[in-house]
Amino acid sequence: MPKLAIHPSGLNTAKERARALRWLAGLAEADRERVLAEAFAVCASATPPTPYVALLGAIRRFGFDTIRRRGYRAAGPEQFEDFQRVRESRARNLREERPSPLRDKVLHRWALVRELHGQGLGFRLIARYFSKQLRVQVSPSYLRRLWGELEPGDGNGQPQP
Repeated sequence: MPKLAIHPSGLNTAKERARALRWLAGLAEADRERVLAEAFAVCASATPPTPYVALLGAIRRFGFDTIRRRGYRAAGPEQFEDFQRVRESRARNLREERPSPLRDKVLHRWALVRELHGQGLGFRLIARYFSKQLRVQVSPSYLRRLWGELEPGDGNGQPQP
């Protein structure tokens, strides 16, 4: 005799259902709208309407339980698009998020970075200056990456004349 009751959505435990709803909350706005629209369409055609089960079913069809093979159904070739939609959604979320607090702190002091680098200091020494004088922990590699994004140069970190 099975210990778990079979849930109509296929997500049998409360923990799985809670994880599915958290996953839905983490999607990009456009993808959340697609999942909700599909759930509403299924709910409108069902008798009696069960919105919760329709929502969980739409979450599964969108690709929730195919991610990282966490004990759910294994993804087949027909579900590859689910993986792709999830990756695109996460990339969209990253683009739409605000910059990190560290980036804001460094960009507010970018004139100082430019001045120190113009005096011949390397990024390691600039990072040490930020740590000791400004109490901002930043790595030299992060400063170098920002320099490559923000300052025109010849590839070695030095500005062009």
